[in-house]
This record gives sequence, structure tokens and C-alpha cells, in this order.
Amino acid sequence: MKDSSQPSGAGPPPPALGAARGPETDSDLPRPEQGGRQHSGAELEPLTRSQQEPAAVQDKLLQVATREKGAAAKPCSASLPQAEGFEDQEKQAAGLAKELESREAELRRRDAFYKEQLGRLEKQNVETYRLSSQQFHEAASKMEGAIKPRRLEPVCSGLQAQILHCYRDHLQEVLLCADLVKAYQHCVSTAHKG
Repeated sequence: MKDSSQPSGAGPPPPALGAARGPETDSDLPRPEQGGRQHSGAELEPLTRSQQEPAAVQDKLLQVATREKGAAAKPCSASLPQAEGFEDQEKQAAGLAKELESREAELRRRDAFYKEQLGRLEKQNVETYRLSSQQFHEAASKMEGAIKPRRLEPVCSGLQAQILHCYRDHLQEVLLCADLVKAYQHCVSTAHKG
């Protein structure tokens, strides 16, 4: 490790690690060829800063290198516990695979059982429907035989036509058709009884 008080032999290095210099140029740095002119303290400050920057950069690089060496050494020592952890993971994965197989076997068994039950229920439903349909048709046939067929012609149609004709002829004297209405009622009641 270089000490920051030791001067570097190569001079100021080019800007590294994104460290950009300010508006300094080669013309800002003091040169002995400028006629021996004395520089003020403000002009000497950039010169000392530019000499200290390479030392600080080298210190940072050295710290990064030691960290990387330490990090590179850790995986070698940590590989043994990882191998044991990997074996544990393999055992756990094997156990989970067996459990998954047993669950899948149980699901297949249940699937077969429920399909069998569904087949039985479908057969029962078909048989029940067939019997119900047969019983319905037998009952319908019995009822059709027990019920008297209705007459399709109107009852007392002649009297009905006479009543309508009488009402049209005597709009203001509706009571004149009362005898026809009584005769129609008597005809309807005898038709219901007979």
C-alpha cells in the first residue's frame, strides 16, 4: 500500500472512476518557463489538490480490491454448508414428490369412485323416467275411458239465435224477449241433466 505522502513516479494519472476535474487545464498549472513569476496561494491550491487526488484514488482502489478478495474467499468456506443445505433440499423435494404421488393416486381413486356413482345414478334416473312415463300413459288411458265425451254442437242453438234476433228488433223493448229467455234457460238445464 502506498502512502499518500509518497510522490508517485508517473505523475498525475488520467481521471479515473468517473472523477472529472474542474476547469483546470495545462495552462492553469504553474510552469517554471513563465519567467520566474511568483504564484499566489489561490493559484497553488489547485496544484496541491491535483497531487492529492491520485493518492485518494489509489486508496479507494486498494479498499475495493481487499473487499473483493474477502468476498472471493467467503464462497469457498461457505460451500460446505451450502452442500449440506442442498442435500436437505433434495430430501425435502423427494418427500414432497412422494406426497404428491400419493395425493394424485388418492384423486384418481376418488375420480373412479365418483364416475361409478354417477353411472349408477344415471341408470336409476333412466329407469325411473321409463316407469313414470309408463304409469302416466296407463293412468291417462283409464281417465279417458272414464270421462264422458262432450258434445261439440252448441246446446239449444235455435233458441239462442231467436233471442239474438229479438234483441236486435226490440232495442228499446228488451222485456218483450223474456219468454224466449225463459225457454232457453229451461232447454239448457234439461241438457245438463240428460
